Amino acid sequence: MASNERLSVVLAFVLTGASTVIIALRFYSRYFLVGKLASADWVMLLALIATWGSAVVNWYVVHFMDYSHVNSRESFAEAATHSLLVFWIYRVTYILDLCLIKTSILLFYDNIAVSNKRFHYIVRVLLIIIMAGGVSMILAAILTCYPVSDSWSFRVFELGFQGIPATQCYNPGPFWLFNAAYNLVTDVIIWTLPIVFFLNLQTIQLRRRLGLVAIFSVGIMAIVASAVRLRTMVLWLSDFAHQAENTANLLLWSQVEQHTGMMAASIPFLRPIFRKALIKVRSREQPSPSPSPAARLVREGTPNFNPGMFRPPVIPSPSPTFGSSSGEFRPPRCYLEPIEPARSTSTWDSAVWNGNQVRQILPT
Repeated sequence: MASNERLSVVLAFVLTGASTVIIALRFYSRYFLVGKLASADWVMLLALIATWGSAVVNWYVVHFMDYSHVNSRESFAEAATHSLLVFWIYRVTYILDLCLIKTSILLFYDNIAVSNKRFHYIVRVLLIIIMAGGVSMILAAILTCYPVSDSWSFRVFELGFQGIPATQCYNPGPFWLFNAAYNLVTDVIIWTLPIVFFLNLQTIQLRRRLGLVAIFSVGIMAIVASAVRLRTMVLWLSDFAHQAENTANLLLWSQVEQHTGMMAASIPFLRPIFRKALIKVRSREQPSPSPSPAARLVREGTPNFNPGMFRPPVIPSPSPTFGSSSGEFRPPRCYLEPIEPARSTSTWDSAVWNGNQVRQILPT
């Protein structure tokens, strides 16, 4: 197994494992913290299952690309048949997986686009295009030949080398080139659409809008992966020799394209987890709450009186009393009773005075 072939297999399972963790966190956030699972979540779960199948088929594709044990026509026929079969399965799972990922993203957009009719209309149109295009391309991938079994028939494969075209099969090269270009264009539209929407959304603050744009900008990685895969597809279709050289690269970038889209579509749903963790960190850093203000309003001589806790005395001004003709301070006409504790109506703290003690009621 060559180094790039081994890399494509290892990367397929590493990325699939990472996507599994992120989607598991997404379901935890949606079910336990938000309390609601939507259709977009379940469609993304189906996409994850399809991706695991794609990773397994990826391993078989690389495994049957090893022709070192071929030493006769019979052994070559067996290896070629297995290779054609697993590659046919891989093409179907690849189209299905991307269709499910993009459908899940657009279903999420459809939920947040209720208040904007223009955005809602665009999302609905894209959803119809993605679903119709996915179904039609899956059927086209399955029906490469008629009967379908001729897609992995060694006899049909051998006749092609002898210059005898298979009239029951169509040339899949233009179809796969169209499929790669279609994925690139739809990725650009799907991932730039929410960025434009949030930048023009005036109902929330600019700082929050920029934060949402930054979250959805992760999808640019999926656009880059689609562009690189398109270039690899062009090299793969150039001639038969380049197919052998670029098959592993094509598998690698197909996995990157799938998983970057899946991760970028699930990261926005992890915000409640980050918010919960941030609240816990801040609560640990905050000091203990200060004593209630009601404890400072107790006069001396009452039980549990703390001389250090009463209100500082009000010192009268040395200036003459307002309206007095004399220059001396006039004492008050009546005796001032000691300050009694105020009866608080706050839900946070209320003090009840029963003549000799203060009962402080704190919120639970």
